[in-house]
Amino acid sequence: MRRKNLLWIVTLAAIGALAAPAPQPKARPAPAPTPAEEEGVIDPRADDALRKMSTYLAGLQSFRVDARVVDEKVTTEGQKLQELSQTSLTVQRPNRLRADRFGPNGHASLRSDGKHVTVFNQDKNLFATITVPPSLDAALDELRARLQIDAPGADFLFSDPYKELIDGVLVGRYIGLEPVGEVMAHHLAMTEKDVDWQVWIAAGDRPTPLRYVITTKDLPGHPEFTLELSNWQIAPPLAPDTFSLTPPANAKRVELAPPADRPVKP
Repeated sequence: MRRKNLLWIVTLAAIGALAAPAPQPKARPAPAPTPAEEEGVIDPRADDALRKMSTYLAGLQSFRVDARVVDEKVTTEGQKLQELSQTSLTVQRPNRLRADRFGPNGHASLRSDGKHVTVFNQDKNLFATITVPPSLDAALDELRARLQIDAPGADFLFSDPYKELIDGVLVGRYIGLEPVGEVMAHHLAMTEKDVDWQVWIAAGDRPTPLRYVITTKDLPGHPEFTLELSNWQIAPPLAPDTFSLTPPANAKRVELAPPADRPVKP
């Protein structure tokens, strides 16, 4: 399960050392689970919507999308605080990725050209570069291993999003059609052992994810992580240098440690 692996946010936040959501209509209560659901059955309507989204995303050769992130923290006094950030993401399959993030730690950028990933924090003038495998799936896994950090969302970038999302699901419900902005979306609610998650998928012939909410049940206060995806651009025009990044000559390089199970070569 890679439920907690939002690459373009985690990677940029990870070198953050390098570096109130709009009111929503009151949600109607979800139907009580039936005995069949308690055994791990997923509503066929939810499964169908998830599969269609996965097939659509996997078939996109390139896209650009804006991501608004609300990351909830719980203080020792039990108060919930929301940390906001904004990311612009560009993907070109099979192995190129770009992310530009604005958040509490300033402005950070990530570029993956299929061979190397470079992350640069403009505010602190710090950068890191690592070599990654040639496929996007393998590159995502490598970054996760190198950064040793988990957070929700990169499931949508893998070659088979359905496989990543469905792993660990105990109960899957189809809640209904709801408006997300001006778009009607299929609202799905999934239950896992330690997390609950919801996704809103655009109805129609472009089933993109529009909203993704994860509730962590094994932490005090059950904090939530919300990802709002907007301004989807399919096959956007891309400049030759879209996925390249050359830090300034005076930028300081930061070395990222290898995974714990992979010793440094002499």
